[in-house]
This record gives sequence, structure tokens and C-alpha cells, in this order.
Amino acid sequence: MKIRILLVVAAFVCLCNIYAVKKDDVHTAHAQTEYFFKTGLKDVILSLDNLTLAVKTGDAKNIKSSFRNSRLQFKKIEFLTEYYYPYLARQMNGPALPFSDGENSLKTLDPEGYQVIEEMIFPGFKPEEAAAIIKNIELLKENFLKILNQQYPLGFQDQYIFEAMRYEIYRIIAQGISGFDSPVAYHSLPEAGAALSGLSACVSFFDSSNSENQAKNNLLSKLQLSRDYLKQNDNFNKFDRLLFIKNYANPLSGSFLAFQKQLGIVLQQRSERINTNATSLFAMDSFDPAIFGLNVASAPSPKKIELGKKLFFDPILSGNNRVSCASCHNPAMAFTDALPKSIAFDQKSTTARNAPTLLNAAFQPKQFYDSRAVFLEEQVFDVVHNATEMGGSLDKAALLLNKDSEYARLFNNAYPDAKSILVDNITNALASYIRSLVSLNSRFDQYMKGNEKALSESEKAGFNIYMGKAKCGTCHYVPLFNGVAPPYFAESESEVLGVPDRADKKTAKLDADLGKYNRYKIDILKHSFKTPSLRNIAVTAPYMHNGVFKTLEEVVDFYNDGGGAGWKIGPDNQTLGTDPLGLSKSEKTKLIAFLKTLTDTRPR
Repeated sequence: MKIRILLVVAAFVCLCNIYAVKKDDVHTAHAQTEYFFKTGLKDVILSLDNLTLAVKTGDAKNIKSSFRNSRLQFKKIEFLTEYYYPYLARQMNGPALPFSDGENSLKTLDPEGYQVIEEMIFPGFKPEEAAAIIKNIELLKENFLKILNQQYPLGFQDQYIFEAMRYEIYRIIAQGISGFDSPVAYHSLPEAGAALSGLSACVSFFDSSNSENQAKNNLLSKLQLSRDYLKQNDNFNKFDRLLFIKNYANPLSGSFLAFQKQLGIVLQQRSERINTNATSLFAMDSFDPAIFGLNVASAPSPKKIELGKKLFFDPILSGNNRVSCASCHNPAMAFTDALPKSIAFDQKSTTARNAPTLLNAAFQPKQFYDSRAVFLEEQVFDVVHNATEMGGSLDKAALLLNKDSEYARLFNNAYPDAKSILVDNITNALASYIRSLVSLNSRFDQYMKGNEKALSESEKAGFNIYMGKAKCGTCHYVPLFNGVAPPYFAESESEVLGVPDRADKKTAKLDADLGKYNRYKIDILKHSFKTPSLRNIAVTAPYMHNGVFKTLEEVVDFYNDGGGAGWKIGPDNQTLGTDPLGLSKSEKTKLIAFLKTLTDTRPR
């Protein structure tokens, strides 16, 4: 045993010599941050070596302790690792599920990283899996060594460091405290504290003049208070996430922004989907629909929206001049039609899937349940030409619209550079109207903005169940409550839930719709559907892609059972956790009460 430890220490000393950053060379904040990052990487690598030794000894208690320590070391540098190496993030800390996006590659990647190791260690270590665990530890270690041996692609510039730190706050809020990346060990709260300690260290590297000292000290104080709260309230199921976000994490975001501005550091709005000048993740200006658009020219304008709204209600786009967009997306029904599946173009059959709400559709990087369209313009084109939905032709519609003097005037006002009505402008006008359907003023939003009376105690408890025991927040991420993954909000996630073909548990079979598989022909995508928004869910029944559930109570019961697996119909590739959630009747009632607070209060 002593020989093994000596070998690990010797290897680590060699590692330090190879990758050493001389402390004498560390002067500026970005140089200190680089030094901190490299030192942190070495700490993670050493912790993985210690974990390997623990696995070899077979002491289950020591194995779990070593794993937790390695996670804490990683969390201290997570903000830099995730920011500079997002392409390695899934390999190092992604879900323990096979992965294929079907777009960049048809190849299915085996899961690896911390979460794979976690599931082999918790809740109980099995000696026969020791070799497999060690193999996964080595794969993870190789990735950290790869980072340590590389030049950093963006360089440690102040603006990037601050951006990485603010993204980490968002990551803690939307994923960290929900158990997203500690689904079995439930070590999320100590890990969030470790992440904040890494941010504290980095903030301390930035020199500040007397005028900036107050902002810096205020930020460091808030970081310490947040860490203290996490340490003092470490019970996963009882943790008050709503209080933590509102009283600690959101103010932290604002303090980061204030200190950054006092230092004169400007964050450039690049491809990020969240406003770099937002005071918090829950601020009304955090998300701009235009940022999710095709390009600058496609951005909505009042004239485009006015035109798009008129087109939305006009059946002129359909093949029989009888069906409009509003036929399936009625504003009076939160832009749905309240049917399991919509009435088809022939007025006899139905469409293949339920009509989702268009509210907040602008904040989805992918459209349709099978994610087959990227931009709303593509979605419009698809729906108009779909023989089951509108049976139309935009080329023919453009000819008809060109003959209408009122439309000619509206198009000329909205697109003055176009000599005639173009198909691209028709789709953009409709997309502009849909992008205007922003719904971010629910009672929950009002509470997060300071209205203490907006939520009842039961509803507050429901949010904590949502983000904790019920695990809703690990797929329907705050603050948009959809499947767009934080903190970059660039990718729409999909899940395999094992949705039934009927609501009767005793007679149900797995719904036959293969979802994304129909498009990509990748086995793990069978029955996979995009994770939709839960905003306005109380007024958008029925639920699921096939409209199988009529009430929220039915939906919650299905999830509480473990999805399709709990109903004995789940496919082998189900991504939803198959274990029952164990929610009590009271907890389910509170969860549903919270979901109802996501209904928007603005009149349409």
C-alpha cells in the first residue's frame, strides 16, 4: 500500500515539473487565473489517482469519499473547464447515457466521465466492477491531462474570465443545485459550494482601486454568504432552492456585473443566447428573441410583427383557403387547440402530433417535437407545405398576396428593399410575429422580481420539489422551463420517456411514434422527443406529443411511476429515470400548485 502511495506522489511531482507555471511569472489577473487553473487540473488528476487506489483496495466507504473529493476538486475549476473546453464537457461530466445528436454525426458515443463512475459506485460498490471503474477513471484522467497539455483556445483574457464566472452562477442555479450532474450521490450542494470557492479565488486575483474596492468586497462577501448557506443547509430534499436563488444566487449575478463594469471590462454579445448585461438569469432582459433568430436581418420589427399577425389569421396560405395558423394555435387557448391531435387539412383525420403552444417558441433553438427545424422560418415553411396540416404552397401564396393592395402596402412597409412579395419575407413575417409571443410575466416571474406576495407557501414548496425530489428541473431548466440547456441556451435537448398510447396504466402500450428516429435512423433516438416548455402548462392541456394525458395530475403520476418503465412499457433506451420518485400526495399537490404559477398574466 505504501509503495502505491509513493508511486502516485512521485508521478504527481513529475507532473508538476512538466507543467509548472512559475509563481514569479504570475502578475496579472489572467496570469493568476491560468496558474490557478493548471494547479486545479493537477489537483483533479491527483484526486483521480487516489480514487483508483481506493477502488483497488475495495473499501466502499473510502471509494465514495475519494470520489466526492475528486468531484469537489473538479467543481473548483468547472467554470474554466466548461468555458474553454465545452466539447469535452459531455465526456467529462455528461449524463451516463449513450449520445448522438443525429446532425453533426450519426455515430453513437458511449457515455463516460464522472456520472458513469458515480453510477458504478453509488449506492453500493460491487467488487466485480472494479476493473470497469478504473478504466473509466483512466479515460477521465486522460481528458484532464489533455487539457493540461494544451494551449487555451481563447487565452485568459479578463472578459472571458468574467464571462466564465457568470456562466458558472447560471450553471449552479439551473443545473448544479437540482442534482443534474449528481443524480445518484446527491452531492450537489457541497459541489455548488466548491464551485463558488473557485469563483472566490478568481475574483481575488483582480486588483481594484479604492473606488472599486467596495464592489469587489461586496462580491466576495456575497460569495462567502452563499457558501455558508450551502454548508449550513446540506439536506438535498429539504434544501430551499427558491430562497437560495432569490436571496443569494441572483444577487451574486448582479454583483459580478457591477464589479466587472467598475473594472471597465466589456463582454461582447457573440453567439450566446443570454444577454451579457442582464443582472441575473431571471431578469426580464436576460433573453432576447432576436438572438435566437436566423441573422440580424431576420430580427423582428413592429411592422414585420403587424404583417405576420395578419398572415397568421389568414387562410390564404393554405391549399383550400380554409385553414390558417390560428386554426391549430388559437390565442384564446394559449396558442394551442386543446385537442390531443389537431384536425387535419382534410377536416376528417388528425395530424400526427399534438399542437404545442407558440408562446416562447422564440426561445427554442430547435422546432417541432422531432427538432427537424432550426429556425421559425423553417418551421413556417414546413407547416404550410405539409399535406396534413395546411396543404399549401408559399410560391402560390406569394402570387395571391402580390395582387392584394393591402398586403402589398404592408409588405412594402416591412421590407422596403424588396420589389415584390417574396417567400422568404412571408416566412420571416410570420416568424417575427411568433417571436413576439414572449410569455415571461407569470406569478413566478413576479416573485423573482421582488413581489413577495406573488406565491403562496405551498407554491414555494412546489418549486423546491420541482428542483429537488421530483427532478423536473433536470430536464425542464429554469428560467425558461424548457429543454434548452443552460448556461449557454444553445441546444434543445430531447428525452425518451416511454409515453403510453392511452392513459390507462393497465392496458397501455408504448406509443408507436418513433420521434427523432424517423429523421435520423439512430437506434437510441427511437421514441425521442424534444423537451417542451412548461410555461403556461396549466392552460395547454392535453399533454405529451400525442396528447395522451388530460390533466397535470395524470402527468405527475406518470413521472412519479418512473415513466414508461414504471408502466412496464418503457423502451430499453428510456432516458427518463426509471426509479419511482416516491412523491407523496401532498408533494404532488404542491408541485402542481407551483406549475400553475407559470401561467402568464399578460392579456393577449
